[in-house]
Amino acid sequence: MAQPRAWGRRALYFRPQQLLLVAYLLAAALWLAAGFVGSAVMLNYKLRGEMPQRTIQPAELQTESFAPYSSNQWWTPPDDDPAWYLSTDSDPHIYWQGEGYIETVRLYAGHRLPPGGVALYYLLPGQTDYSEAQKVYARVTGEGEYTFDLGGRRVTGLRIDPDSVGGVPTLFHGIELNPATPWYARFVPDGGQWLLLLFGPALAAAVAGLVQSIVRGDGDERDTDV
Repeated sequence: MAQPRAWGRRALYFRPQQLLLVAYLLAAALWLAAGFVGSAVMLNYKLRGEMPQRTIQPAELQTESFAPYSSNQWWTPPDDDPAWYLSTDSDPHIYWQGEGYIETVRLYAGHRLPPGGVALYYLLPGQTDYSEAQKVYARVTGEGEYTFDLGGRRVTGLRIDPDSVGGVPTLFHGIELNPATPWYARFVPDGGQWLLLLFGPALAAAVAGLVQSIVRGDGDERDTDV
């Protein structure tokens, strides 16, 4: 009578190949589910008119320690383009005062010198001060183009730091809120997400296999004692 019970207990265990397959299938299912949920949330805000999608010109934005060359007669821009700005210290700011659901923000800025860190800060409803806890670093997505991925948040303000060194001539053409992207883009992982999807399931399968071996060892010992 003890043999059927032992066989039934062993039937619940998976071989390493099976654990690995299950882990990758679960990871793929969760990734797709997250993409569909994100699409549904975005569509909801868009239909309610609470998802701004537009390009904002420099004149519509507030700046601090970041001024056009035309504002100072002693500054000499790199060329005759009127869009040249200069950071006057190591902490320049560009502010957007508005509210809405933001997934991505694109900064159009061509730096004449290495800018150091290019970062975005955001405010959530009810907040008044920007903090390091709500900071997103830019990805370079083109020449003179930086993209910030906020992951889909309702914000009440944005602050962009176009450089972190000061004295950087910058050809500044504004920012774009929620730039249009293909529908399938949210299902395509970026570099870090690819690494997570490739190695995360394998690590989870290894841990599950280790736990399974320990539990099976305990079960075999109990069967031997019986």
